[in-house]
Amino acid sequence: MPTFIANNYLVKDGKVVSPGREIEITEEQAARLGDKVKDAPSSSSNTEGDDGSNKHTETSLKKLSAEEQKDLVADLEGDLEELTNEEKRIAYILDKQ
Repeated sequence: MPTFIANNYLVKDGKVVSPGREIEITEEQAARLGDKVKDAPSSSSNTEGDDGSNKHTETSLKKLSAEEQKDLVADLEGDLEELTNEEKRIAYILDKQ
């Protein structure tokens, strides 16, 4: 699904999206919203590190399912019992990658 930037406060799936934040909506939804959203700058969900490896961003990690996040934590030898929620998993992955 395409990513856009909110120009106004919007509500998606019961959550408020502040201006300047990314929002994933269809092209049709964006067309209906008009100038309330703008195209997000095109970029990959991962950035390339100095060593040529792909590094995740907070945004790319939030797009992953809980199971995919847990797989990354396990690959980084993290303790899944300690990293019980998305926020903790994302912080751990960003720190250890």
